[in-house]
Amino acid sequence: MAKLYTLIKNATVVSMEGSPQAVLEECDILIENDRIKAIGQQISAPTDEETITIDATDCIVTPGFVDGHHHMWQHLLRGLTVDWSLYGYCCHLRSVYGSLYTPDDVYFANYAASLSLLNNGVTTVLDHCHVINSPAHADAAVKGLKDAGIRGTFCYGFYPNPPVPGDMASAANDKFSPVARLEDAARVRQQYFADNEVDNSLITFGVALNEPPLVSREDNVAELDASRKLGARIITVHTSVMPGDIVKGEVIQNFSTAGRMAPDLVFSHGAYMTKDEMQALQQSGAGVVGTPDTELQMGMGYPVVWKALDQGCRACLGLDITSNQGNDFIVQMRLALQTQRARQLDRKVAQLLPRKTADAMRLATLGGAEVMQMESSIGSVTAGKKADLVIFRCDDIDTVPVVDPIGTVVFHASPKNIETVIVNGKIVKRDGKLVGVDWASLSGQVKARSQRLRDDAAKVDMTNAENLFKAAFEKGMEEAPITSF
Repeated sequence: MAKLYTLIKNATVVSMEGSPQAVLEECDILIENDRIKAIGQQISAPTDEETITIDATDCIVTPGFVDGHHHMWQHLLRGLTVDWSLYGYCCHLRSVYGSLYTPDDVYFANYAASLSLLNNGVTTVLDHCHVINSPAHADAAVKGLKDAGIRGTFCYGFYPNPPVPGDMASAANDKFSPVARLEDAARVRQQYFADNEVDNSLITFGVALNEPPLVSREDNVAELDASRKLGARIITVHTSVMPGDIVKGEVIQNFSTAGRMAPDLVFSHGAYMTKDEMQALQQSGAGVVGTPDTELQMGMGYPVVWKALDQGCRACLGLDITSNQGNDFIVQMRLALQTQRARQLDRKVAQLLPRKTADAMRLATLGGAEVMQMESSIGSVTAGKKADLVIFRCDDIDTVPVVDPIGTVVFHASPKNIETVIVNGKIVKRDGKLVGVDWASLSGQVKARSQRLRDDAAKVDMTNAENLFKAAFEKGMEEAPITSF
């Protein structure tokens, strides 16, 4: 079988290997099939093999960004929640819109969301998919991810959207019961993920557990045990997003007490986790994902990633909901960094900033790979690793001069500078455009489906949902354990 080579010439490479500041000037990268074969100067490709050559003069090459927490299905609703609190989000997105999605809606949402991520240099994603209303919804979600060609872990959501939009009590009579959902998750694992190894499959199988306040502690642990029996590579769950008068342990404490903490767990948000929970996180090797945009907007606390890093935990960044902000991962790096700097420097004088730009870049790349248990395959520009790369062209008025390559990416570049994106050795974006995408047709699908969902949601009586979530939020603010949705 003939080998395919891609040769990137004369680049500035932000490797993220060793010191976070590791930058290689005038560097070449040779890709053989799906892996980085060599990094250095004056590299030549084999003369008897097919080679694609990319002139990366005036370009910065970084590892592909890793998005550790994303609800991909909400892409059809982008911009809907920009003025919503967490309470509003739970009332509407989690009790109405999720119930209205058809399998085809899920497919086009996941497909379009994946392409948008690739366009923004995100090559790996953890899809927390809590819109699985039937087996057909699960099939559609997986197909959307696979058709787009992104790398990631599909996390089958156990959360039951109410069959009657806005009526949470109707979930009790849902034919797609928790038992049926578990059986279907086993089917999906067997049908689509017979090989669930990162090195062999672009998309792997995981599970997104039910929300802690919606099931008992015992049921939450039982779900975790069942997920591991299914062979889930990653198991993810929301945690600790609402402050109470007395902060007490929630799902992490629950799993720790039950002796279930392990590296396969990924917790999203977590600003209000306790010291004991943070210690359990660190000791187990589990990871935590901060989503700066939604956490700051919706009152879920300041991003916990810096505190987690200080405690020796695995931490990374995620986008969360595209129904709110866009898929620009550079913004998440900058927002996480500047928010923390503001908190630490408030009313203080300091010559040096305590948090560095390279630290934010690491959260977005190698940190994400570590949280998703993929650091041996992705996250840095390293010979032998998978070829997931982003090439920023930095010769325009917004990026010249490039004094600090990492600083240029985090503070001056934008998605318009992303000229090339490579996933698993395959070029998925070239010359600033996605490869092989019929955008005219896809955009028509996205627009029409979005309008139908919004029209149908406008007909729903929200009284029951608003009363239920108001009571739950008030209880969560007053009593322990802290609730999250």
